[in-house]
Amino acid sequence: MSALPKLDLENESTEVEKPKFEVHDLSSATWVMRKLCDFNNQDTEVKRVAQEQIVAIQKWQQKELEKNESSREYMEGLLSDYLHDMRQTDPKARISTPYGTVSTRKQREGVNWPNDKKLVQSLSDQGLTQYLKPNPKPDKTAIKKDFHFVGDHFISNDGMILDGPTIKPASETTMFKFNE
Repeated sequence: MSALPKLDLENESTEVEKPKFEVHDLSSATWVMRKLCDFNNQDTEVKRVAQEQIVAIQKWQQKELEKNESSREYMEGLLSDYLHDMRQTDPKARISTPYGTVSTRKQREGVNWPNDKKLVQSLSDQGLTQYLKPNPKPDKTAIKKDFHFVGDHFISNDGMILDGPTIKPASETTMFKFNE
Protein backbone atom coordinates (compact mmCIF):
# COMPACT_ATOMS: atom_id res chain seq x y z
CA MET A 1 0.00 0.00 0.00
CA SER A 2 1.37 3.44 -0.88
CA ALA A 3 2.09 6.08 1.74
CA LEU A 4 -0.88 8.30 0.93
CA PRO A 5 -3.66 5.70 1.46
CA LYS A 6 -1.90 4.53 4.64
CA LEU A 7 -1.92 8.10 5.96
CA ASP A 8 -5.62 8.40 5.14
CA LEU A 9 -6.40 5.17 7.01
CA GLU A 10 -4.37 6.26 10.03
CA ASN A 11 -6.12 9.64 10.11
CA GLU A 12 -9.54 8.01 9.88
CA SER A 13 -8.82 5.59 12.69
CA THR A 14 -7.26 8.16 15.04
CA GLU A 15 -9.84 10.89 14.57
CA VAL A 16 -12.13 11.15 17.54
CA GLU A 17 -15.42 12.85 17.13
CA LYS A 18 -15.44 16.03 19.18
CA PRO A 19 -18.70 16.87 20.80
CA LYS A 20 -20.49 19.50 18.78
CA PHE A 21 -21.43 22.70 20.62
CA GLU A 22 -25.00 23.74 20.25
CA VAL A 23 -26.75 26.95 21.12
CA HIS A 24 -29.76 25.96 23.18
CA ASP A 25 -30.58 29.02 25.25
CA LEU A 26 -29.86 32.72 25.73
CA SER A 27 -26.84 31.98 27.91
CA SER A 28 -25.11 29.83 25.28
CA ALA A 29 -26.02 32.36 22.55
CA THR A 30 -24.46 35.10 24.68
CA TRP A 31 -21.31 33.01 25.11
CA VAL A 32 -21.03 32.48 21.31
CA MET A 33 -21.55 36.20 20.66
CA ARG A 34 -18.88 37.05 23.26
CA LYS A 35 -16.47 34.65 21.51
CA LEU A 36 -17.24 36.24 18.13
CA CYS A 37 -16.58 39.70 19.59
CA ASP A 38 -13.29 38.41 20.99
CA PHE A 39 -12.32 37.08 17.55
CA ASN A 40 -13.15 40.46 15.99
CA ASN A 41 -11.09 42.26 18.63
CA GLN A 42 -8.19 39.86 18.08
CA ASP A 43 -8.41 40.41 14.31
CA THR A 44 -8.34 44.18 14.83
CA GLU A 45 -5.34 43.90 17.15
CA VAL A 46 -3.47 41.61 14.72
CA LYS A 47 -4.11 44.05 11.86
CA ARG A 48 -2.99 47.02 13.99
CA VAL A 49 0.24 45.30 15.07
CA ALA A 50 0.90 44.12 11.51
CA GLN A 51 0.37 47.66 10.17
CA GLU A 52 2.79 49.06 12.77
CA GLN A 53 5.37 46.51 11.68
CA ILE A 54 4.75 47.23 8.02
CA VAL A 55 5.29 50.95 8.60
CA ALA A 56 8.47 50.29 10.60
CA ILE A 57 9.80 47.95 7.91
CA GLN A 58 8.99 50.44 5.15
CA LYS A 59 10.86 53.19 7.04
CA TRP A 60 13.83 50.87 7.50
CA GLN A 61 13.68 49.91 3.81
CA GLN A 62 13.61 53.56 2.72
CA LYS A 63 16.55 54.43 4.98
CA GLU A 64 18.61 51.52 3.65
CA LEU A 65 17.79 52.34 0.03
CA GLU A 66 18.75 55.99 0.54
CA LYS A 67 22.02 54.92 2.15
CA ASN A 68 22.69 52.57 -0.77
CA GLU A 69 21.85 55.32 -3.26
CA SER A 70 24.43 57.71 -1.86
CA SER A 71 27.03 54.93 -1.81
CA ARG A 72 26.02 53.91 -5.34
CA GLU A 73 26.46 57.47 -6.62
CA TYR A 74 29.91 57.65 -5.03
CA MET A 75 31.01 54.31 -6.54
CA GLU A 76 29.60 55.19 -9.97
CA GLY A 77 31.51 58.47 -9.80
CA LEU A 78 34.74 56.59 -9.10
CA LEU A 79 34.17 54.33 -12.11
CA SER A 80 33.19 57.27 -14.33
CA ASP A 81 36.37 59.12 -13.39
CA TYR A 82 38.48 56.02 -14.06
CA LEU A 83 36.79 55.49 -17.44
CA HIS A 84 37.35 59.16 -18.30
CA ASP A 85 41.07 58.74 -17.50
CA MET A 86 41.22 55.62 -19.67
CA ARG A 87 39.53 57.48 -22.53
CA GLN A 88 42.40 60.00 -22.60
CA THR A 89 44.61 57.33 -24.17
CA ASP A 90 41.98 55.10 -25.83
CA PRO A 91 38.76 56.86 -26.94
CA LYS A 92 36.92 53.52 -27.19
CA ALA A 93 38.01 52.19 -23.80
CA ARG A 94 35.51 50.51 -21.51
CA ILE A 95 35.74 48.81 -18.15
CA SER A 96 34.90 45.12 -18.06
CA THR A 97 34.85 43.19 -14.78
CA PRO A 98 33.35 39.85 -13.71
CA TYR A 99 30.46 41.84 -12.22
CA GLY A 100 29.61 43.96 -15.22
CA THR A 101 30.77 46.62 -17.65
CA VAL A 102 31.06 50.39 -17.71
CA SER A 103 30.88 52.21 -21.01
CA THR A 104 29.49 55.41 -22.44
CA ARG A 105 26.71 56.16 -24.83
CA LYS A 106 26.64 59.27 -26.97
CA GLN A 107 23.38 61.13 -27.32
CA ARG A 108 22.86 63.28 -30.37
CA GLU A 109 21.94 66.90 -30.27
CA GLY A 110 18.21 67.29 -30.04
CA VAL A 111 15.37 69.60 -29.16
CA ASN A 112 14.15 70.57 -25.69
CA TRP A 113 10.43 71.09 -26.18
CA PRO A 114 8.50 73.63 -24.12
CA ASN A 115 5.11 72.69 -22.77
CA ASP A 116 2.64 71.80 -25.51
CA LYS A 117 0.40 74.83 -24.88
CA LYS A 118 3.20 77.28 -25.66
CA LEU A 119 4.19 75.35 -28.78
CA VAL A 120 0.58 75.09 -30.01
CA GLN A 121 0.14 78.83 -29.43
CA SER A 122 3.30 79.67 -31.40
CA LEU A 123 2.26 77.40 -34.29
CA SER A 124 -1.29 78.82 -34.33
CA ASP A 125 -0.11 82.44 -34.21
CA GLN A 126 2.03 81.87 -37.30
CA GLY A 127 -0.63 79.90 -39.19
CA LEU A 128 1.45 76.71 -39.15
CA THR A 129 -1.56 74.48 -38.50
CA GLN A 130 -0.15 71.67 -40.65
CA TYR A 131 2.12 70.91 -37.67
CA LEU A 132 -0.82 70.43 -35.31
CA LYS A 133 -2.50 67.11 -34.66
CA PRO A 134 -6.31 67.10 -34.41
CA ASN A 135 -6.49 67.14 -30.60
CA PRO A 136 -4.50 69.94 -30.85
CA LYS A 137 -1.04 68.72 -30.03
CA PRO A 138 2.11 69.57 -31.94
CA ASP A 139 3.40 67.01 -34.45
CA LYS A 140 6.97 67.10 -33.18
CA THR A 141 8.25 64.60 -35.76
CA ALA A 142 7.06 66.77 -38.66
CA ILE A 143 8.36 69.90 -36.95
CA LYS A 144 11.83 68.36 -36.54
CA LYS A 145 11.89 67.50 -40.26
CA ASP A 146 11.08 71.03 -41.43
CA PHE A 147 12.75 73.17 -38.75
CA HIS A 148 16.39 73.55 -37.75
CA PHE A 149 18.39 75.62 -35.32
CA VAL A 150 20.15 78.75 -36.47
CA GLY A 151 21.93 80.07 -33.43
CA ASP A 152 19.39 79.79 -30.64
CA HIS A 153 16.33 80.07 -32.92
CA PHE A 154 14.27 77.16 -34.28
CA ILE A 155 13.58 78.26 -37.86
CA SER A 156 11.52 76.64 -40.62
CA ASN A 157 12.72 76.31 -44.20
CA ASP A 158 10.42 79.29 -44.97
CA GLY A 159 12.10 81.46 -42.32
CA MET A 160 9.35 81.23 -39.66
CA ILE A 161 10.72 81.30 -36.08
CA LEU A 162 9.10 78.88 -33.64
CA ASP A 163 9.04 80.14 -30.06
CA GLY A 164 9.90 77.74 -27.27
CA PRO A 165 12.13 74.92 -28.47
CA THR A 166 15.75 75.12 -27.36
CA ILE A 167 18.85 73.18 -28.30
CA LYS A 168 19.47 70.01 -26.34
CA PRO A 169 23.24 69.68 -26.63
CA ALA A 170 24.88 66.41 -27.57
CA SER A 171 26.07 64.56 -24.50
CA GLU A 172 27.71 61.39 -23.36
CA THR A 173 26.26 59.32 -20.52
CA THR A 174 28.01 56.62 -18.56
CA MET A 175 26.24 53.26 -18.73
CA PHE A 176 26.54 50.62 -16.00
CA LYS A 177 25.53 47.10 -17.01
CA PHE A 178 25.57 44.51 -14.24
CA ASN A 179 25.94 40.77 -14.75
CA GLU A 180 23.31 38.62 -13.09
